Amino acid sequence: MSDRTRYDEVVLDTMLYSARLIESVARQNSAVIVAMARMIAGTFEEGGKVLLCGNGGSAADAQHLATELTIRYRSSVERPALPAIALTTDSSALTAGANDLGYDAVFARLVEAYGREGDILLGLSTSGNSRSVVNALDYANMNGLKTLALLGGDGGVLKGMADLEVIVPHSGSADRVQESHIAIGHVIIDLVERLLGYCRS
Repeated sequence: MSDRTRYDEVVLDTMLYSARLIESVARQNSAVIVAMARMIAGTFEEGGKVLLCGNGGSAADAQHLATELTIRYRSSVERPALPAIALTTDSSALTAGANDLGYDAVFARLVEAYGREGDILLGLSTSGNSRSVVNALDYANMNGLKTLALLGGDGGVLKGMADLEVIVPHSGSADRVQESHIAIGHVIIDLVERLLGYCRS
Protein backbone atom coordinates (compact mmCIF):
# COMPACT_ATOMS: atom_id res chain seq x y z
CA MET A 1 0.00 0.00 0.00
CA SER A 2 1.40 3.39 -0.98
CA ASP A 3 1.78 6.21 1.54
CA ARG A 4 -0.79 8.19 -0.40
CA THR A 5 -3.37 5.40 -0.16
CA ARG A 6 -2.64 4.85 3.53
CA TYR A 7 -2.95 8.53 4.35
CA ASP A 8 -6.09 8.85 2.23
CA GLU A 9 -7.61 6.11 4.38
CA VAL A 10 -6.68 8.03 7.53
CA VAL A 11 -8.46 11.10 6.16
CA LEU A 12 -11.58 9.14 5.21
CA ASP A 13 -11.71 7.07 8.39
CA THR A 14 -11.26 10.10 10.64
CA MET A 15 -13.66 12.45 8.91
CA LEU A 16 -16.36 9.87 8.26
CA TYR A 17 -16.24 8.72 11.89
CA SER A 18 -16.61 12.35 13.02
CA ALA A 19 -19.52 12.86 10.63
CA ARG A 20 -21.27 9.71 11.85
CA LEU A 21 -20.72 10.72 15.46
CA ILE A 22 -22.16 14.18 14.86
CA GLU A 23 -25.15 12.63 13.07
CA SER A 24 -25.76 10.24 15.97
CA VAL A 25 -25.54 13.06 18.53
CA ALA A 26 -27.95 15.17 16.46
CA ARG A 27 -30.51 12.37 16.17
CA GLN A 28 -30.38 11.53 19.86
CA ASN A 29 -30.23 15.09 21.21
CA SER A 30 -32.09 17.37 18.81
CA ALA A 31 -34.80 18.18 21.35
CA VAL A 32 -32.23 19.04 24.02
CA ILE A 33 -30.25 21.21 21.59
CA VAL A 34 -33.43 23.11 20.68
CA ALA A 35 -34.20 23.52 24.39
CA MET A 36 -30.70 24.93 24.95
CA ALA A 37 -31.24 27.46 22.17
CA ARG A 38 -34.62 28.43 23.63
CA MET A 39 -33.06 28.95 27.05
CA ILE A 40 -30.34 31.16 25.60
CA ALA A 41 -32.74 33.18 23.43
CA GLY A 42 -35.07 33.68 26.38
CA THR A 43 -32.19 34.82 28.57
CA PHE A 44 -31.13 37.38 25.96
CA GLU A 45 -34.72 38.63 25.69
CA GLU A 46 -34.75 39.11 29.47
CA GLY A 47 -31.52 41.14 29.38
CA GLY A 48 -29.28 38.36 30.63
CA LYS A 49 -25.99 37.04 29.30
CA VAL A 50 -24.17 33.80 28.65
CA LEU A 51 -20.87 32.89 30.33
CA LEU A 52 -18.79 30.07 28.83
CA CYS A 53 -15.85 28.10 30.22
CA GLY A 54 -13.67 25.11 29.44
CA ASN A 55 -10.02 24.05 29.39
CA GLY A 56 -7.60 23.55 26.51
CA GLY A 57 -9.46 22.94 23.27
CA SER A 58 -12.72 23.54 25.13
CA ALA A 59 -11.41 26.97 26.15
CA ALA A 60 -10.88 27.71 22.47
CA ASP A 61 -14.41 26.50 21.71
CA ALA A 62 -15.80 28.71 24.48
CA GLN A 63 -14.03 31.72 22.98
CA HIS A 64 -15.11 30.76 19.46
CA LEU A 65 -18.79 30.55 20.37
CA ALA A 66 -18.76 33.68 22.55
CA THR A 67 -17.26 35.66 19.69
CA GLU A 68 -19.91 34.45 17.25
CA LEU A 69 -22.57 35.67 19.67
CA THR A 70 -21.00 39.05 20.38
CA ILE A 71 -19.68 39.87 16.90
CA ARG A 72 -21.61 37.73 14.42
CA TYR A 73 -22.15 34.19 13.28
CA ARG A 74 -22.89 34.74 9.59
CA SER A 75 -22.52 37.92 7.58
CA SER A 76 -25.93 37.31 6.00
CA VAL A 77 -27.69 37.93 9.34
CA GLU A 78 -27.80 41.51 10.56
CA ARG A 79 -28.42 41.72 14.29
CA PRO A 80 -27.24 43.47 17.45
CA ALA A 81 -24.40 42.04 19.52
CA LEU A 82 -25.53 39.35 21.93
CA PRO A 83 -23.91 39.40 25.40
CA ALA A 84 -21.59 36.42 25.88
CA ILE A 85 -18.34 36.22 27.85
CA ALA A 86 -15.74 33.47 27.59
CA LEU A 87 -14.18 33.15 31.04
CA THR A 88 -10.99 31.83 29.45
CA THR A 89 -9.63 34.99 27.86
CA ASP A 90 -8.16 37.09 30.69
CA SER A 91 -4.67 35.74 31.35
CA SER A 92 -4.18 37.98 34.38
CA ALA A 93 -7.38 36.77 36.02
CA LEU A 94 -6.64 33.13 35.21
CA THR A 95 -3.07 33.24 36.49
CA ALA A 96 -3.93 35.27 39.59
CA GLY A 97 -6.78 32.89 40.34
CA ALA A 98 -4.58 29.85 39.84
CA ASN A 99 -1.84 31.35 42.01
CA ASP A 100 -4.01 32.75 44.80
CA LEU A 101 -7.01 30.39 44.89
CA GLY A 102 -5.91 27.28 43.00
CA TYR A 103 -6.77 26.60 39.38
CA ASP A 104 -9.86 24.58 40.26
CA ALA A 105 -11.48 27.78 41.56
CA VAL A 106 -10.73 30.17 38.71
CA PHE A 107 -13.95 29.82 36.70
CA ALA A 108 -16.16 29.80 39.79
CA ARG A 109 -14.51 33.05 40.88
CA LEU A 110 -15.22 34.62 37.50
CA VAL A 111 -18.82 33.42 37.59
CA GLU A 112 -19.04 35.13 40.98
CA ALA A 113 -17.71 38.33 39.40
CA TYR A 114 -19.79 38.41 36.22
CA GLY A 115 -22.77 36.13 36.71
CA ARG A 116 -26.14 37.33 37.90
CA GLU A 117 -29.31 35.46 38.71
CA GLY A 118 -31.00 34.45 35.46
CA ASP A 119 -27.78 34.43 33.43
CA ILE A 120 -26.52 31.21 31.85
CA LEU A 121 -23.27 29.36 32.39
CA LEU A 122 -22.27 26.98 29.61
CA GLY A 123 -19.52 24.57 30.62
CA LEU A 124 -17.57 22.50 28.09
CA SER A 125 -15.59 19.42 29.06
CA THR A 126 -14.62 16.58 26.76
CA SER A 127 -14.12 14.23 29.72
CA GLY A 128 -16.83 15.61 31.98
CA ASN A 129 -14.28 15.65 34.79
CA SER A 130 -12.70 19.13 34.58
CA ARG A 131 -12.71 20.24 38.19
CA SER A 132 -12.61 23.93 37.29
CA VAL A 133 -15.79 23.48 35.22
CA VAL A 134 -17.41 21.33 37.93
CA ASN A 135 -16.83 24.05 40.51
CA ALA A 136 -18.10 26.78 38.18
CA LEU A 137 -21.33 24.89 37.47
CA ASP A 138 -21.75 24.14 41.16
CA TYR A 139 -21.41 27.84 42.02
CA ALA A 140 -23.79 28.82 39.23
CA ASN A 141 -26.41 26.31 40.34
CA MET A 142 -26.26 27.57 43.91
CA ASN A 143 -26.54 31.23 42.91
CA GLY A 144 -29.51 31.35 40.56
CA LEU A 145 -27.82 30.96 37.19
CA LYS A 146 -29.17 28.57 34.58
CA THR A 147 -26.66 25.96 33.46
CA LEU A 148 -25.81 24.12 30.26
CA ALA A 149 -23.11 21.52 29.61
CA LEU A 150 -21.47 20.02 26.52
CA LEU A 151 -19.66 16.88 27.63
CA GLY A 152 -17.94 13.79 26.27
CA GLY A 153 -17.41 10.13 27.10
CA ASP A 154 -19.92 9.02 29.73
CA GLY A 155 -20.41 12.58 31.00
CA GLY A 156 -18.05 12.13 33.94
CA VAL A 157 -18.57 14.03 37.18
CA LEU A 158 -20.48 16.74 35.33
CA LYS A 159 -23.22 14.40 34.15
CA GLY A 160 -26.50 15.59 35.63
CA MET A 161 -25.09 18.82 37.07
CA ALA A 162 -26.50 21.16 34.44
CA ASP A 163 -30.11 22.02 33.69
CA LEU A 164 -29.54 20.74 30.15
CA GLU A 165 -26.66 18.69 28.79
CA VAL A 166 -25.46 16.94 25.67
CA ILE A 167 -22.97 14.10 26.05
CA VAL A 168 -20.94 13.09 23.00
CA PRO A 169 -20.35 9.33 23.47
CA HIS A 170 -16.70 9.16 22.44
CA SER A 171 -13.89 8.27 24.84
CA GLY A 172 -10.12 8.12 24.67
CA SER A 173 -9.45 11.38 22.84
CA ALA A 174 -10.80 14.90 22.94
CA ASP A 175 -10.66 15.69 19.22
CA ARG A 176 -13.84 13.99 17.99
CA VAL A 177 -15.78 15.31 21.01
CA GLN A 178 -14.61 18.86 20.29
CA GLU A 179 -15.74 18.55 16.67
CA SER A 180 -19.21 17.58 17.87
CA HIS A 181 -19.24 20.36 20.46
CA ILE A 182 -18.49 23.07 17.92
CA ALA A 183 -21.15 21.69 15.58
CA ILE A 184 -23.67 21.78 18.44
CA GLY A 185 -22.58 25.31 19.34
CA HIS A 186 -23.03 26.49 15.77
CA VAL A 187 -26.52 25.08 15.42
CA ILE A 188 -27.48 26.59 18.78
CA ILE A 189 -26.40 30.03 17.58
CA ASP A 190 -28.31 29.53 14.33
CA LEU A 191 -31.43 28.62 16.32
CA VAL A 192 -30.97 31.55 18.71
CA GLU A 193 -30.88 33.95 15.77
CA ARG A 194 -34.04 32.37 14.38
CA LEU A 195 -35.83 32.41 17.74
CA LEU A 196 -34.98 36.09 18.22
CA GLY A 197 -36.33 36.87 14.76
CA TYR A 198 -33.06 37.87 13.11
CA CYS A 199 -32.97 34.99 10.64
CA ARG A 200 -36.15 34.04 8.84
CA SER A 201 -34.86 31.69 6.13
